[in-house]
Amino acid sequence: MRKGMRQRMGTDLTSKLPLREHIKNMKKILKIVTDMDQGYFFFTSLVHIINVIVPYIQLMLSAYILDSIVAGSEFRQVFAVSAAVLTGILVLNFTASSVWNRMEVRRERIYSLYSCITQTKMLDMDFSRIDSPEAKELQDRMWRDNNWGAGINSLFWQFNAILFGCFNIIGAVVVGAPVVGYMLHSGQYYPLLVLVLLIILTAAGMKAGLYYRKRHHSYMFTWPGEDEKEDMSDFSWEFASGRGYHYKNGKDVRIYHSYDLLKRWSVDVYRNKKYRRRLRDGAVGLAGSSAAASMVHSALEGGAYLMVAMIALAGTVSVGNVVRLAGCLKNLFTAVFDLIQETAEFALTARKQISTLEFLQLSDEMYKGKLPVEKRSDNEYQIEFRKVSFRYPGSRQYALRDFSMKLRIGEKLAIVGMNGSGKTTMIKLLCRLYDPDEGEILLNGVDIRKFRMDEYSRLFSVVFQDFVLFPYMLAQNVAVDVEYDRELVRKCLRDAGLGERLNEWERGEETYLNKEFDDSGVEVSGGEGQKIAIARAVYKDAPFILLDEPTAALDPLAEYEIYSNFDKIVGTKTAIYISHRLSSCRFCEKIAVFHQGRLVQYGTHDELAGDTEGKYYELWNAQASYYQNE
Repeated sequence: MRKGMRQRMGTDLTSKLPLREHIKNMKKILKIVTDMDQGYFFFTSLVHIINVIVPYIQLMLSAYILDSIVAGSEFRQVFAVSAAVLTGILVLNFTASSVWNRMEVRRERIYSLYSCITQTKMLDMDFSRIDSPEAKELQDRMWRDNNWGAGINSLFWQFNAILFGCFNIIGAVVVGAPVVGYMLHSGQYYPLLVLVLLIILTAAGMKAGLYYRKRHHSYMFTWPGEDEKEDMSDFSWEFASGRGYHYKNGKDVRIYHSYDLLKRWSVDVYRNKKYRRRLRDGAVGLAGSSAAASMVHSALEGGAYLMVAMIALAGTVSVGNVVRLAGCLKNLFTAVFDLIQETAEFALTARKQISTLEFLQLSDEMYKGKLPVEKRSDNEYQIEFRKVSFRYPGSRQYALRDFSMKLRIGEKLAIVGMNGSGKTTMIKLLCRLYDPDEGEILLNGVDIRKFRMDEYSRLFSVVFQDFVLFPYMLAQNVAVDVEYDRELVRKCLRDAGLGERLNEWERGEETYLNKEFDDSGVEVSGGEGQKIAIARAVYKDAPFILLDEPTAALDPLAEYEIYSNFDKIVGTKTAIYISHRLSSCRFCEKIAVFHQGRLVQYGTHDELAGDTEGKYYELWNAQASYYQNE
């Protein structure tokens, strides 16, 4: 879809679209649903057919009873027919109710599966693609589009209403078809005139209803553009819905008494004149839509009875047929009106899911290599960066520039530098979360882009700054798997410095992290979480171990202790340590100094500390002075 179209759809769901686009959107979203459960709409259609048939059976039974009374039929005969019909209706209603309840369970399953689609997509996508501005914009649109109304559930309700309306129209035509013959036989043109007037009234009511409904949708679904930032209504919505406020930042709110500031960007937004105008438009739209529907329904019901009354006065139909035809005409006109309204709503619901469909259609950009990675028992792997440069998507500034380096087997390398100097970028490129814009990275002399991604990633154990712990058992967090080696898990936790805490927990390594899945779960501190992440890296037993400032929440002594112990655990493996505390990296054989995206120094601690003109000397002395003052 064209970029302009995407932007328009992302900011204003009420803008006009060609009918062809609406139909395409509806077909796409229905295909996704039917792919997840091919029988859902088939069985719900059976329910709708029953729900349409039953009222018409009741209508025809009423007509039969009235005609039988007029004709003086025997009570026994009328009672027998009525009892048989009512028994059949009972069976049909029971069947429809049973099937519908089963379909509701299946609908919940489809809803859950649909909610997982985007998560599965994100797991399968290149990390660089997820981190792109386009993907982030789509994720934001998806959140907004799916948090109005009932999300994808609205699709089920509206499409079921459309199915019911279609079957209701068919039923009305089939059961009420004789009305045309009666009108033609009567030779009266007044009923036909009333019919034309009802059609005109229905069309006018539909147009008015759609107009007012669009005004209501404009209030609900239009988000402020770049020129309306002062409105900040989407921010206030996020705040009100919990995205802007969390119990973790509640401490700052209370300590700094930021109530007025937050109130300015939440409550006050809903009191300003611009929002009140939007609210008034929304209220007028909702009221106008409801009023149009009520007026049309009332007029259609009265007009239907008026038509049949005209035919009845002409003496061409019986009393029972008067009731039957009146009901059919009323149902016919009402069903057509409701069908168009529901179709318009369904088109909007489908349009709200286009952001999800666009996200699912995002294609990966990184080349998927095919070469297997040689499995070496001696871990003889060597990495070389050769004139590598890289910029993050959407950025003009290089995060890493003309970078070259060899990682020797078993080497312990420390990477230091100020924030934004390119340290973490180097790790991401090494793990192939991104590909270089220029240059190449080689594994044993082969460009890493040629290797299979899944096999290449097994070479690395990484603890990032923003590592994630899952709300599962501690052992499953360490093993990153449902099955795990219990003794190895405990050993890795002890090596990472969590032995004492592990012994305190009643369930040991089977303790859940937080209470999302288990009320007895524990909330670990930042330092404990970092130790768990380090234990995870050790458990993987990969030939390359990378620590990207994972101990930032620890004090310098605790950090030095963990790094020293970790150095013993690593043994002969190749290890890279990133830390802003230079004292923690003295045990490393080599130290690489990054500054403004470039490698500016490389050597041992003594060599770099002796270079009084170098960046390392500046950083080392600044930190040494700080510790001396302390």
